[in-house]
Amino acid sequence: MSTLVTINTISAGTQPYDVWVCDTCYGTCQYIDTISGSSLPYSFTLPAIYDTYPSYTVKIIDDNNCVYCQDTLIYKQFQDDELFEFMDGEDYEFQ
Repeated sequence: MSTLVTINTISAGTQPYDVWVCDTCYGTCQYIDTISGSSLPYSFTLPAIYDTYPSYTVKIIDDNNCVYCQDTLIYKQFQDDELFEFMDGEDYEFQ
C-alpha cells in the first residue's frame, strides 16, 4: 500500500533542498529529490521499503549542508491494524 507524503513548507535553510526519507534521523535513508521553495507544496510516494516500518522521518539537507530532521513522526497501531500519528509526537498507550 503506497503512502503519499507532502511537504507544505520549509521555513529554514538555503535553497535548493535535498529531500530524504529515513528510518531515524541518523539511520538508514533513501534520497527522494532536490527541490526549491517554488516546488512547495511537494508530494512524493513513500518508498515501498518503508511500508513495513512502524515509523519514518523526512530529512532535509539545504545547499549549505545543514541538516533539518526530527524523529517525531510516531505511528500507533490499533487492534484493527490502523496506524495513527499524533501531531505532538507524544507516546500514548491505549488501554
